[in-house]
Amino acid sequence: MNYKTTSLTKLICLSAFFSIISLQSYGQNKGIEFSGYVRDDHGQAISGATIRVSKQTVVADSEGKFTIDNLQGKEVTIEITRVGKKKIKQVIPLAERAKPIVFTMDDEGNILDAVDILGLSKVDQANKQAYNVTAIDAKKLHNSSTDVGQALNRISGVKLKEAGGLGSQMSISLNGFTGNQVKLFMDGLPLDNEGSSFQLNNIPINYVSAIEVYKGVVPVWLGGDAIGGAINLVKSTNPGKYLDVSYSHGSFNTHRATVNAGYIGDNGFTMELNAYQNYSDNNYWVDVDLVDKPTGQYIPTRVRRFHDNYKNKMVNFNIGWSNKSWADQLLFGINIGDNRADIQTGNRMYEVYGERFKRGNLLQPTIQYKKNNFLVSGLDISLRANYDFGEETLVDTVFKRYFWDGSWEYKAKPEDVGGERSRQFDKYKNNRGNAALNLKYTINEHNHLFFNNTLKTANRKTKSELDPDNPIYDQSSITNNNIASLGFYNNAIEKLDYSIFVKYFYQQVKGYQSPTPGEYLPLNANRNLFGYGMATSYHLKPTIQLKLSYEKAYRIPELNELFGNVDALEGNQNLKPESSHNINLGINYLFTLHEKNAFNLNGGVIYRKAMDFIRLSNSNTDFNGIMRQVSENIRDVNNIGFDFDLRYSFDKKLFIGGNFTYQNLRNGTQREPGKEEISVFYKDRIPNIPYLYGSAEISYMMKDLFIKQSALSIGYSLFYVNSFYLRWPSAGAADKEVIPTQVSHDANITYSFHNGRYNIGLDVRNLTDATLYDNYMLQKPSRNFNVKFRYVLNNLK
Repeated sequence: MNYKTTSLTKLICLSAFFSIISLQSYGQNKGIEFSGYVRDDHGQAISGATIRVSKQTVVADSEGKFTIDNLQGKEVTIEITRVGKKKIKQVIPLAERAKPIVFTMDDEGNILDAVDILGLSKVDQANKQAYNVTAIDAKKLHNSSTDVGQALNRISGVKLKEAGGLGSQMSISLNGFTGNQVKLFMDGLPLDNEGSSFQLNNIPINYVSAIEVYKGVVPVWLGGDAIGGAINLVKSTNPGKYLDVSYSHGSFNTHRATVNAGYIGDNGFTMELNAYQNYSDNNYWVDVDLVDKPTGQYIPTRVRRFHDNYKNKMVNFNIGWSNKSWADQLLFGINIGDNRADIQTGNRMYEVYGERFKRGNLLQPTIQYKKNNFLVSGLDISLRANYDFGEETLVDTVFKRYFWDGSWEYKAKPEDVGGERSRQFDKYKNNRGNAALNLKYTINEHNHLFFNNTLKTANRKTKSELDPDNPIYDQSSITNNNIASLGFYNNAIEKLDYSIFVKYFYQQVKGYQSPTPGEYLPLNANRNLFGYGMATSYHLKPTIQLKLSYEKAYRIPELNELFGNVDALEGNQNLKPESSHNINLGINYLFTLHEKNAFNLNGGVIYRKAMDFIRLSNSNTDFNGIMRQVSENIRDVNNIGFDFDLRYSFDKKLFIGGNFTYQNLRNGTQREPGKEEISVFYKDRIPNIPYLYGSAEISYMMKDLFIKQSALSIGYSLFYVNSFYLRWPSAGAADKEVIPTQVSHDANITYSFHNGRYNIGLDVRNLTDATLYDNYMLQKPSRNFNVKFRYVLNNLK
């Protein structure tokens, strides 16, 4: 494919798209506006109710209010649904100025009372999908000082691995797949180009309203090329006018602040602001071997980390229009962020640094467009796109060797090349862009067509401030990925629904190969792949839903895997795309006992047969005396496992829950390429991936304590990870490197009053001050305390 032709095609398509918007805006006749309120039988507002009229769909705001415009005719049929409530369906006469109508929804009764008793919100609708998905309501955690990464650890099948404290390097493990095998999204758009300024363990929980985790099979509307699953973050917004600000302060001089604000005027003018700031010294206690300089002996000592400061800022601002005849939403935005992170250690804690650091920034314009009944009735469109002009920098220039007590000495050996690790002052821009187009066409009440096209581009440019004339920095590294998906959904048979889909994967790679030092040969390669899958669910009873999904999935290598990075990753241009047969069996069981007792069980069995599985291993290439890592393919990897999540609630006061995950990820490669003997690692468990873990939590809420419209909540959480090997179990001696069993305890207490306007929370993490690891010999924070203050205003006048 010609790259210039592709760019021209994109420009023509975008021009045509906005021309169509203009034509539709010009030619559409204005109809009648209809509004109403949704209330329960006590007169209280029901937020989140779904209202459908003439193939238009809106959601009631926090006051239960909704508005639908551009209605035609003398009467319309209105349908209102809400989980736990009886559906309303009635015919409403229209007038030129229809007055607001109040609709009263009765409780569903019977088993669906459990939805209300458990305190489940509209995220429960996501859990009801045929896909193996778990969704959590992040708003219930908004008064805590947790971040998005820590919230993910509460979900079965998910394990966040961190190298240290706030802002440290992290990776996600989802049912045995990790790293780039698990794709991240924000409101359906890939999070591939935010750099170090925007990652899961620096995003405060207040930034999002819900977290959806798709295990294995990923729905068409998300797109992308995940083989291990996907995590979709739903950004925190509210209809109307609102303000939500918070600030927390904690151990290790940690400060976190967030601001969420929005405004939608009567004329549809819209503004949204989501911003946060983090800072921490990260000077927590660690157990190390300190060098006694006179004797040269290593003495076990407990010291504070002294070079691990982290700070970052992130601002997302959108401006545009909502609820117009030509757009349900059209927003132009900008994401601006920066960060600076000191680097305390290498891959082991005996590598100590005192001045090495990295920094990055984010400058990303964005656009969002949504319109139901676009051009024709029943066709809904959504377009989201962004492009990042940010830069990342790694600095290591001092000719010193540091020790854990903070002292240092100059390097003096002739073979030392300078720098604490390897002398570097490198800058690189990935120049990444993302665009996701979603189309949904409603054929009739029971049949729907879905189309998604996700485009990802990356063009990295690197330069060295210390070695600007090195020809390696003149080589370009480009990847262009396009994933197109087409799906069909049907629910015509009572109790049964199903989806089928196909996906087309295209990748263009342009760059260089270096078969010998100093030699750079041009690289220009294209890949074309096809995937397919299905998802179905059957309601055995109103209380029991059975799920089955399957996908032949592909994952295309990323830019860093093909070309490496400026830090510790070597490129591998021979890397093959990885693929997997993913099968999921699941059950959702929701029931009540004696009215006030409610139970919810989500469980699933997974099977994965992966080919050309990509994992990191140590490279044989010595880079300035430092061993780097490289991505490599393992021909066959199999995984059979299960996870479950059980929740119990009593009278919406006592909440108890827990989850458990087991995954048996094994090497299925019997013979290595070019060898006849059976591999010594055949049937070994894949190393450095946790395979047995879980968590449990309990909380109790007391309402109207001390003052009216108040709530006090006390909670406790336990996290468990079984020990696992760092390297292949069959390699080496009996005394192998092991990440030990981890058990940690957290506690929290929150108090809200004035109906949630004022909130204060106190969190204690690692209550017993245990020595915790996610990565071998890289200790996580010791016991720490955090206090958080939050102020919320909704429906501002």
